[in-house]
Parts: sequence; C-alpha cells; structure tokens
Amino acid sequence: MNATIRNKLVYGFSGVLVLLGLVAAIGMYAVFSLRHSAQDATRIGGRLNATALEIQVHNLEAERRVKSYLREVKKLGAAKAREKYLDEAEFEISAIESLATKAANIAPTDEKRTKFQKIVDETTTYKTALSAAVMAAEQDPESDATAKATVAYQQAAEKLHDFAEDGEVAGRDASQTSQDDIDRTSKSSVSLAIGVSLMGMLLGITMSYKLGRAILVPVEHLKDVAENVSLGNLDIAVKRYSNDEIGDLADSFSRMVTAVKFFRLEAEMVQAENAKPEDE
Repeated sequence: MNATIRNKLVYGFSGVLVLLGLVAAIGMYAVFSLRHSAQDATRIGGRLNATALEIQVHNLEAERRVKSYLREVKKLGAAKAREKYLDEAEFEISAIESLATKAANIAPTDEKRTKFQKIVDETTTYKTALSAAVMAAEQDPESDATAKATVAYQQAAEKLHDFAEDGEVAGRDASQTSQDDIDRTSKSSVSLAIGVSLMGMLLGITMSYKLGRAILVPVEHLKDVAENVSLGNLDIAVKRYSNDEIGDLADSFSRMVTAVKFFRLEAEMVQAENAKPEDE
C-alpha cells in the first residue's frame, strides 16, 4: 500500500486512538484491580475482626451464665438451674467453637490461623471442665470435689478467655493489615495509572510531532519554492521529502520551475534576436 497522506493520517490517528484505548484499558484494569483487592482485603479483615469480637461476646456471656448456674444450683435445683442458665451457656460455647473454626478457615496467615485454632482446641478442654464442674455441683455443691472441679473450670475458662483475647488482637491486626493492603494497592495503582498516562502522552506527542513534521516540512519547502519563483528566483532546488502526494507535488513544482526556466531562456533568446541591428 502506498504511503499516501491519507494513509499516513489514517494510520497516525488510528495509532493515537489505539494508544488512548490502551491507556484507558490499563487505567480501568488498575481501578478494578484496586476495587477487587480492596473488597477482598476489607471482606477478610472485617469478617475476621467481627468474628473475633463476637467470640469474645459469646465467651463473656457463657462465663456469666455458668457462674450464675454454679451460684444458684443449690438454691434452684439442678433441673431448674440447668434450664435457666446452663442450656444458654452451652449454646454460647457452641457458638464460640463454630465462630473460631470459621475464623481459622478465613485467616490470611498461619499465625492468625493458629491463634483461632487454639480457641477451637481450648473449647474442648473448657467443655470437659464445665461438664465435670456441673456434675460435681449437681451431686453436692458444698463438697471438696465440687470446689476442685470449679477451680479446674475457672482455669479452663481463664485460658479460653486469654485465647479469645489473642483472637481479638489477631482480628484487629487483620483489619489493619487489610487497610494497609488497600493503601498499598491504591498507591501502586495510582503510580501505574500516572506512569501509563505519562507514557501515553509522550508517545502521543511523539507520534503527533512526527506526523505533523512529515506533512508540514515539505509543505513549508514548497511554499518557499513558490515564493522564490514568484520573485523570479529560478535557481532554487526543489526537494522531494516523501513518496506520497506531497512528493508528487514537489515533482510537479520541479517540472514547473524547469519549464519556467526554459520559457525564460527562450524569451531571452527571442528578445536577443529582435534586438540585433537590421544591417547585420
């Protein structure tokens, strides 16, 4: 295909459009990547933090109800005290175990998974200690066995509470980490978008400059040729810059200048002949 001005313009502007489309596509990718990363980070960090807080709430509620049961079992009787306090406490314990298992599954690092897994494991120990304390309290609330079982339960409850606090810290760390990930992704996406935009601008300016120069330089040259010819200067050389319509126009100018030179020489020769004396 010939490198005509039309083709140059078509290719040049098509290239600019493709470049702008590429810049827009990369910008959209950066934005959607940021959005996806932010959603993932927020979802995981937020869920883990909320789960850790919920575990703490269930743990405190379970301890409160168990303490109430141990305090009231002698007064209310085993059946009524169990119905009033212990059934709800067992629900709270099951909720702790379930939430800790979910948190361990979604935790982003091994360290955080380990902290929530300790809550799951300690819940088993806690339930065993609670069962022993309940059985002893139902048999004889004032016995030494009940006192020992209660102390063992309290130690298990304290340990579970400590692990739950560790889980809460892990949840806060995950939330903060997710925010840091969002900030880091945002900065990298902004840097990427700015870099691509600057590169696109540079390439667009370069392409526009080359395209404009490819057209304006030969046109300016032909303009100078035309002005020189109009002033009678026929010794100017006509340059051909490209193999397109402007190049063909330069050839036409060159032939025109040559023809004008020929007609001028011919006119000068005729004038010279007419100026000779008749006696010659």
